[in-house]
Amino acid sequence: MAGTHDSNERTASDGLSLLVERVWSTLEEIDDRFPYVADPDTGEWTVTADGNWCGGHWIGMLWLAADRTGETQFTRAARRYTEQMTSRLPSDNMFYGMNHQYAGFRAYDITGDESHRELGLRGADRTVDYFHEGARQVPLGTLAIEAPAENFRGPDDEGGPSGDRLGAVDALYTAIPVLWRAYRETGEPRYRDVAVSHADRFLDWYVRPDGSTWHHAEFDPDTGALVRQYNELAYSDDTCWARGQGWAIAGLARAYRETGARRYRRALERVVGYYVDNSPEDLVPHWDFEHPDKPAIERDTSAAALAAYGLTRLPDEAETEALVETGESILESLLTRYLTPRSDDDARPAGMVLESCYNGPAGYATKHEHVWTDYYTMYTLAQRVEA
Repeated sequence: MAGTHDSNERTASDGLSLLVERVWSTLEEIDDRFPYVADPDTGEWTVTADGNWCGGHWIGMLWLAADRTGETQFTRAARRYTEQMTSRLPSDNMFYGMNHQYAGFRAYDITGDESHRELGLRGADRTVDYFHEGARQVPLGTLAIEAPAENFRGPDDEGGPSGDRLGAVDALYTAIPVLWRAYRETGEPRYRDVAVSHADRFLDWYVRPDGSTWHHAEFDPDTGALVRQYNELAYSDDTCWARGQGWAIAGLARAYRETGARRYRRALERVVGYYVDNSPEDLVPHWDFEHPDKPAIERDTSAAALAAYGLTRLPDEAETEALVETGESILESLLTRYLTPRSDDDARPAGMVLESCYNGPAGYATKHEHVWTDYYTMYTLAQRVEA
């Protein structure tokens, strides 16, 4: 693992400083492109022109680095990348609101610039518009996920369902934060109502009795009725995709934070219980919790980063104490075992969160650094440092 040679005494402040260094080294390399996945041995990024589904994560990292350092280079870059992403990102997909949450509302929190608030509201408005009333889902949509064609199967490939009739486990988290923030900003009940309806359908369609989760739910576009559930990025329909479980934890934790509703906390406890019971001792899971070749398959730190991000931000109350402690343990593992240190003997840049698995079934970017893993780790650490 990436950092087992480094000190186990690394603090949140140390880790945040390393990730700020990684933002510097990335910005120097990518030449106005968006970082996507990076080679684990060299740190060289595969880049996209518009950020694809995850451009907001890079923008969010730039704002976090600007807030941490006061460097205007980060601010200028964040604004430039925001213009690039928002001018190109299609609006008919479940990632639109998430990207506008990070480039909009979270930038507004740092800058106070009303234009960022308006950007966040635009993301929330489009999320409401795209919400399917019958299915009570924000569909996956039509955004083409960028990856080598031979290594990635999208929803429309090989006779699969169209993205406008397909929900996904990650859509809970990608949709509800921007909706709840818009509700707090405006008091408009439509944002709250869509967030709650979407979260309640998630409980019906994605959380299985043992606490594992489905990846996809296909629905009838006319009636919204469930057609089938299946897994795309897990080993099989009988197993569980680890990053999907991480998305579920982040989403359910946010639903509980916003509402205090026991149904979300109970579901979260089951999902976290499954995560813990099926993970190695350091709580960083393999990319499929029940893959028959465990432990020989790769880990997935992106699942761990999402879980830590969701759990460590739960409200401070007796009912959530054990969940928060689990999140803290996951975060400690990411800091001490998977984050590359400063080292004259290591060719890799400092601040890489290694061993993220993008697409295990296809073998694409399975032990790499991913920009979204970096972001969730960095944001979680920034929250700890501020506290």
